[in-house]
Amino acid sequence: MFLLLLMILVGILLLAGVGFGTFWVLIQLGVIVQKATEPPTTDTNNYSLSQGRDVGKDE
Repeated sequence: MFLLLLMILVGILLLAGVGFGTFWVLIQLGVIVQKATEPPTTDTNNYSLSQGRDVGKDE
């Protein structure tokens, strides 16, 4: 009787683990699809020296 209850408990835990794993994979796939559908970042190629400043040894 004890062995049967132990087997049932292990089976329930295995099913819960498989269910949680499936849920986690679906969440990850949803995040990947969401990021893939975002528009790409466009670069304007507008760079100038005034955007930064020269840092010397004294700073």
